[in-house]
Amino acid sequence: MAMKIIFIHGMNQQNYNADSLKQHWLDIFKLGIDELQLPVAIEKLNIALPFYGDLITKHQLSNSFDLDAFLPKSLLDFHLHKGVQAKPSVVATPTASIPLLPYFIPDQNLKLSTRLYLASQLVKDKALKEFSLILNNFPKLHESLIHKFLIETYLYLANPEFMNEVHQRILTSLKQGEEHIIVSHSLGTVIAYNLLQQLKSEYCIQRFITLGSPLAFRVIQSKLIQPIVRPEHLYGDWHNFYSPDDFLTTFPLIDSPFNFSPEIINTSISTFVNSPHEITGYLQHPAVIQNILELILEPNSRIQCHF
Repeated sequence: MAMKIIFIHGMNQQNYNADSLKQHWLDIFKLGIDELQLPVAIEKLNIALPFYGDLITKHQLSNSFDLDAFLPKSLLDFHLHKGVQAKPSVVATPTASIPLLPYFIPDQNLKLSTRLYLASQLVKDKALKEFSLILNNFPKLHESLIHKFLIETYLYLANPEFMNEVHQRILTSLKQGEEHIIVSHSLGTVIAYNLLQQLKSEYCIQRFITLGSPLAFRVIQSKLIQPIVRPEHLYGDWHNFYSPDDFLTTFPLIDSPFNFSPEIINTSISTFVNSPHEITGYLQHPAVIQNILELILEPNSRIQCHF
């Protein structure tokens, strides 16, 4: 039985359409596969990416997410001296639009200006993570900020009609009686979890992979389908990849209500310090790629699904 990979994207994708976003994810994925020199032809993989970014336009809402606006200036100034002006610098660009993870680049190849820029970004990430810790203890404040800056997330969580439309888009890529690997990012992890909770027994999910997930935040948990339990029709493991530099996903999924049995397998990885939450850093990471392809390259490790 052929294994199908379902990519579920996150927020701020309205500048793409269904075809261009899928190609962007495939290019990132292929970049990592090529760097690892794996014997995999990406064009032979069965991959789908259901697109829902256009639903924001349909609901006449716009989404903007400015990290600097999200972070209180006083907190940023406390960590980053006002005299430091961080300017974007490209670490490496094997293609015109997709940078290569520092994981693949020897440290000695980085210019001094690039190292200084990356150091300044680490300072900002530290401040953002501290702000996230504060927000997680004050869910009402966090909810108001999500409503203001993360319109797409709030709309999904608070609007059953929008939620249903997004789920229907994804269901068109799932087929009853076939095996699937779900790979979700950011808001997509919230969507994927809610959808898995509603799937019928005819669906077979061999592995659930969450990248940069905000599920650890209490305000997100309060809007999930209750009770929060391990999805019944997830036959294989749940693997959660998070970056300690990513303020939206700074917590692993280990505490209640996510202390399932079997437990969620949490893995800390390094992405880009200047854009730690972007899919560009997660999807080309060796640990993520190997986790996605493992069941395809080793069919005997799959769990038997019962329909």
